[in-house]
Amino acid sequence: MVTEEKLKKTISKNLIKYRKMNNLTQLELAVELNYSDKAISKWERGESLPDIYVLSLIADFYNITVTDLISDQNLGENKKIYQAEKIMSLLSSVVIYTVATIIFVYLIISKYEVARPWLVFIYALPISCFVLLFFRKKWKSRLYNFIIATLSIWTLALSTHLTLHPRVDNIWMIYIVCIPLQLILLSWFVLRIYFKK
Repeated sequence: MVTEEKLKKTISKNLIKYRKMNNLTQLELAVELNYSDKAISKWERGESLPDIYVLSLIADFYNITVTDLISDQNLGENKKIYQAEKIMSLLSSVVIYTVATIIFVYLIISKYEVARPWLVFIYALPISCFVLLFFRKKWKSRLYNFIIATLSIWTLALSTHLTLHPRVDNIWMIYIVCIPLQLILLSWFVLRIYFKK
């Protein structure tokens, strides 16, 4: 039978390990969960236990189950899986730039006359941003989501602008379209900080 003291120790150990696995400080986790860093500190020291609702929020945030938080288990394997998923998301961006480089070299050495072969690298920017957005769950950071979504908007505008620039008058106005999109994104980011999911 599990005693209350042992349960506190297990939960505090798991809270510390999952927070460190996600490279978060107590303050950053507190902001994400809308709790004080003092509460996080008490939970991690085993002075108090979060209630079941808070455990559920923490489990959702880390993309794990409540059982993972309350059971004594080997977290080394989970950490390896989590790190592998992060590496896969970064490698997918590397693959995009590798393909862009191959296309660039092909355009340079082929007999086709391409005016601006360097545009393939510009096209790779929004594509890699969209791929990183797809993998955003692995990063567990609202700030990361905000930055990648912002980059997606502006790099897509940049690619469109550079592609159509000499042929379309006033194509620079595409950046004006991005301003309300950025404001919507910023509003979403701020609201997500102030209100729990």
